[in-house]
Formats: sequence, structure tokens, C-alpha cells
Amino acid sequence: MNFSLPDTVTVSGIEYPVRTDFRTILEIFVMLDDPDLTDADKTEALLRIFYVNRPTDVETALQAFTEFVEPRQAVKSPASQKSRLIDWQQDFDLMVAPINHILGFECRSADYLHWHTFLAAYLEIPPESVFARVLRIREKLRTGKKLEKYERSWYSKNRDLVHLKPKFSKAEEAILSEWT
Repeated sequence: MNFSLPDTVTVSGIEYPVRTDFRTILEIFVMLDDPDLTDADKTEALLRIFYVNRPTDVETALQAFTEFVEPRQAVKSPASQKSRLIDWQQDFDLMVAPINHILGFECRSADYLHWHTFLAAYLEIPPESVFARVLRIREKLRTGKKLEKYERSWYSKNRDLVHLKPKFSKAEEAILSEWT
């Protein structure tokens, strides 16, 4: 058993200190979802944001990041999902209330909160929460399963919460604005 929270990851046999606050990890998730950034830009930004000192072995460094944010594959980061259920930026306001309840304090006001502590609270979000309801409905819609009557009623009133908003690059937004 390991009772401490990690503040380093191993890359090619070398321990690298990393930034472990939950806000840092969520900022990385949002950055990875940015359609204006190339894959190379995303990789460089991830390495710069997460690592205190940038490792030279990029592939292993990215794997170490993935293992840090997804212990035991508990949650998939945006880059690793083909059909995602969560948009960390869009859904943050829905998940923060139950996370605060679980933690017993306002996580946004904390000077520091380790990602693994935040993730542990996230994994304990109760099924009756609005966030859990949104995820259940998204999953049913994604897999073509029929919604229960109470779910259809709730969904009809809360479509804006359920549907993930598309991400457009600045160029795509310019084209869309010309059409509308």
C-alpha cells in the first residue's frame, strides 16, 4: 500500500517532478480539446504545463502523464476517447457541487488539491446527482438505448446540459458566422 500522493513520475528511469494540482490537469484536458492547436502544439504544451523540467523522451513522458491522470484507467482523458461522455470544461460546473460535498470543502477555493484526491472524489459522485444523470442520458443516447419516461421528461427540459457542444476552430467559427 502506498499512502502518499505522487509528485513525480518516472520517464526512462528518471524521476521528474510534476504539477499535481487538479486545476493544472483540467487545464491540460481543456488544452488537448482545443481545435486550434496542432498535435505537436498539444504535445509541447502538455510537456511544458505538466512537467517542472521537460523530459527528452516525449513518448514515454506522454505515457507517464496518462498513467498519472488515469490510475487504473479510472477515467479517460479527452485525447484517449473516440466518443466521449465528458467535456471537462463544459461539465465542470455540474461535477463541482457533488465533488465539494464529498470533499467537505469548496475545491475551487482550495490553494491546492492533488489530482488524485480530486479524482477520488469525482469517482464517488452519487448516482442521483445532476452530473450522473447527464452522463447516464448521454450514454444511452450514444448507444441507442431507450430513455425511461422520467429520463425523457428530464432530457426535454435539459438538452443544453446533456448535449456536448461542438468545438470549432477560429477558422471554422469565422465560416459559420458568415453563414448565419
